[in-house]
Amino acid sequence: MLTYITFGIFILAFVLIVFEVFDKSLIALSGALLMVLLNVLTPEEAIEAIEFETILLLLGMMVLVNISAKSGIFEWLNVKIAALTKGNPLAIFLLFSFVTALFSAFLDNVTTVILIVPLTIVLVKGMGKDPKPYIFGEIIFSNIGGALTLIGDPPNIIIGGATGYNFLDFLMNLWMPILGSMIFTALVFVLVYWKKLRPISDNLSELCVANVIIKKLRYKFLNTVLHKDFIITVLSILVLTLTGFVLQGVLGIPTYVIAFAAAVLLAILTTRRVKVHESFESVEWTTLFFFSGLFIMVAGVEQTGILEQLSHFVAGTTTNIFYLALIVLWVSGLASMILDNIPFVTVMIPVIMGIQTQLGPEAAVLWWALSLGACLGGNGTLIGASANVVSADLAKKSGVRISFLEYMKFSLPLTLGVLVICSAYLFLKINVL
Repeated sequence: MLTYITFGIFILAFVLIVFEVFDKSLIALSGALLMVLLNVLTPEEAIEAIEFETILLLLGMMVLVNISAKSGIFEWLNVKIAALTKGNPLAIFLLFSFVTALFSAFLDNVTTVILIVPLTIVLVKGMGKDPKPYIFGEIIFSNIGGALTLIGDPPNIIIGGATGYNFLDFLMNLWMPILGSMIFTALVFVLVYWKKLRPISDNLSELCVANVIIKKLRYKFLNTVLHKDFIITVLSILVLTLTGFVLQGVLGIPTYVIAFAAAVLLAILTTRRVKVHESFESVEWTTLFFFSGLFIMVAGVEQTGILEQLSHFVAGTTTNIFYLALIVLWVSGLASMILDNIPFVTVMIPVIMGIQTQLGPEAAVLWWALSLGACLGGNGTLIGASANVVSADLAKKSGVRISFLEYMKFSLPLTLGVLVICSAYLFLKINVL
């Protein structure tokens, strides 16, 4: 009976989020509260289910980015990008998307979208263009880029810790499907959104408007009072933060501690320039509450044992390595569209280790299937990955509303196509490479 109650709560919450009946943070918190009130989870279990590392990482980065933005450094970057692309929509899309993927490979992808999405919205809206395709691109490319390395996405960190695979192992084994996924994704975007992304070199009126906007951005920037000491301080802290993220494994300091330490240090060093309470007010509290509620609901689903049953189903299906790899890839990919991929990866690790013991070293490919499915499957829906939720909330704050169905209508077929590319890679890796 308890299992039915749990699934009833989760499915109802999911439907309400899809159709946006209420704010998603209220839905998630209500679902979490119901699971506690109906004894699916004890209050203590609910608190333990919240991944405070993720919450604190988001909180720290939101404060850090808000303080940094007040220095004018992001406006400067905006002007440089606008000048470099000459206002060409396609060039802006490709540049921002591939920069997002690159940053996400070496930083947490949530950190990347917090830095890039607001810049994109300001630039594209300033040119009179619809920023949604650009935001969609940054969401999807952040998850693709994050799948490339050991530190890019939490599932990879978990897999690396369990297997001993290092940064280079992930890079060497995943660069091919990730590159293929990026090229495929870029082509799909260009085909679907060609009217919005096409070059404007042959359109004198749009070219004129773009040049006017670029000049306006430059003029606004040149008339902004910049403080050299403030900018140097911000850049120094940002460089230290990024260095800390890259060397996190060596330092042994969790990413949320690095982010929080950077935010607090920057707030102290710039206290004469920035009012810290204004930075705290800028935090997307609804996003943090949404994640908290979602973590509790997923823990309730995990409590039923369904994820463990699913993992054993995968293990008992076949002994053919390729078929096993396909099952791991697609099950993890589809599960990650609606569930937090961290619990799924956690329960799959002992299963794959058991398979590897029985089938030998050839079964090592299952780890890469798990990584690709868990990281890339999250692109399928707006709640499939943390970067998706954060990007949508940043867009909403800037007056750009992205609905669940609007995003999924485009992202779901694209994600299925990406999983097909990964399937082809697994076939090549097992039979050819």
